[in-house]
Amino acid sequence: MPNEAEPKRYAGACLCGNVQWRSSASPGLQFNCYCVDCRKSTGAACLPIMLFKADDVELHGEITYFHSVGGSGNVIRRGFCSHCGAQVVAHVELMPGMLSIRAGTLADITQFEPKANIFVSHAPAWSPPTPGLPSFARLPNSG
Repeated sequence: MPNEAEPKRYAGACLCGNVQWRSSASPGLQFNCYCVDCRKSTGAACLPIMLFKADDVELHGEITYFHSVGGSGNVIRRGFCSHCGAQVVAHVELMPGMLSIRAGTLADITQFEPKANIFVSHAPAWSPPTPGLPSFARLPNSG
């Protein structure tokens, strides 16, 4: 029987397994992002995101970064596996010291528990935001 006092462990990898990550700390934020950049960088209607303190995440493998300005007006460095091209992480200038992990990379996808939908003004009609969650047209507190 697992020790109840042990922290919940999070781990994941890209499609080919070249880039792997793990953390014994819990994510500080979990949400679905519907911004255009997330949609274009993943090819999906939204991007499920978990934010961890960067110091709490072990990251291994060869990552290629692409820099762009996100919907917040700040730079986002999206990290892709250099082998299979799967997006795994991002460093968001708006949130220094945090690491954005793509929830789709989780080994146990049931660990993702979104608490909000953001940029729902960009959500496509064919894939509406997750019902029952607080939803924001853009970033919370930005309009």
